[in-house]
Amino acid sequence: MSYWGIYRANLVIANIKPESPAKKQAIAEAKSLRAMLYFDLVTLWGKVPLVTEPAASPDQYNQPRAAVADIWAQIEKDLNEAIPDLPLKSQQSAADKVRVSKGMAQAMLGKSLLYEKKYADAAAEFQKVIDSGEYGLISDYSQVLRKGQEFGKESLFEISYSAEKNYDWGNFQWGNNGRNTESNIHWQLCGPRGDGWFDGGSTGLVAGWGFAYPQKSLWNAYTAANDTVRRNAAMISEKQLIAKGGKLRNPDQNNSYPWGCEGYIRLKYGSWADESNTNATSVKELNYATNIRLMRYADVLLMAAEAYNRAGDDAKALPLINQVRARVNLPALTSSGDQLFADIKNERRLELSFEGVRFQDLVRWGDAKTVLGDQGKMIPEGTFTNGKEDYMSISGAGFKDKNVLLPIPEQEISVNPQSSQNDGY
Repeated sequence: MSYWGIYRANLVIANIKPESPAKKQAIAEAKSLRAMLYFDLVTLWGKVPLVTEPAASPDQYNQPRAAVADIWAQIEKDLNEAIPDLPLKSQQSAADKVRVSKGMAQAMLGKSLLYEKKYADAAAEFQKVIDSGEYGLISDYSQVLRKGQEFGKESLFEISYSAEKNYDWGNFQWGNNGRNTESNIHWQLCGPRGDGWFDGGSTGLVAGWGFAYPQKSLWNAYTAANDTVRRNAAMISEKQLIAKGGKLRNPDQNNSYPWGCEGYIRLKYGSWADESNTNATSVKELNYATNIRLMRYADVLLMAAEAYNRAGDDAKALPLINQVRARVNLPALTSSGDQLFADIKNERRLELSFEGVRFQDLVRWGDAKTVLGDQGKMIPEGTFTNGKEDYMSISGAGFKDKNVLLPIPEQEISVNPQSSQNDGY
């Protein structure tokens, strides 16, 4: 799917002539999107084919894996070329808020430089976003990812979805490899499992399919930080759910939890009834309208704080992380150096939970093996013995050295004789 997006970006870049401001903007948007796609490819898979022109014949799709340095150089080149021709967010019409703005491209360039450990350069790019005055933090953290804040002042870029398509299983559209291309079914997949287990009571949540339950360790991290505002906005415990008239256990299954559940369900990007189509003729799980935020301002502030800290300028780092903390009623930090870096890491975990940045953060920090070393070794079965939840032991699980990169999909290797597998797979 990434290369399908890159292919379409390449078509725009190769075929549109920069003869007017509108055409220059279209090219800039295509370069920005291409850079975003290559960012995920290089951070998750490492060396990948670097394709920057439309293929003239099928055999030209078979490209060797490019050096990581060359991919980063192309990402920087695309974004630096795009930024001058992109509008500020405030210059976009309501209909154009879905498109890439100057602030998003600057933030993406800052993020890329941060991953490359070019800390001073990264801080300078983030500062441009901060100084633009285009963005800010909303007051109510619990609403950050809700429908009412889509394209709001905290949002730099998001993938837009609609609840009005009225999808059902007869007209559901699937893309390559069975991936849905239009409907936001992801929240249904990760919603708490129904089938007799979940009742949302007065929470406003509806049952889903029970993938990716929150872990108790995240609840404990919020509690240790005395961060009740973000904890209660991000997840809810069984006790809290019962107090709202709901339930999380199935009386017909020995009063057990669903498989994989430790007694918590997700609220951020939750399966909210009021963000799906309420038309009784539609299949609600295929019609969630919740947009996916790919970049928001709190993330920019924390990345800027990290860049300044790593560049040795804690005086500029502290006010940025403390802005994020002040929103959720946490005291200002006064730490410095490596302790401040540790504080920034923890702040990112608490602020950005369930937003898809944690794994790449841990890998780039070199912390993945320590933090994820036991991941998956003990799977909650949902049943109880003497009042304690039972766990399945999987001794071979956990993060390994090879897992700093994902395996190259076998299909990619089979269709491209110039490709190869990552080490260890």
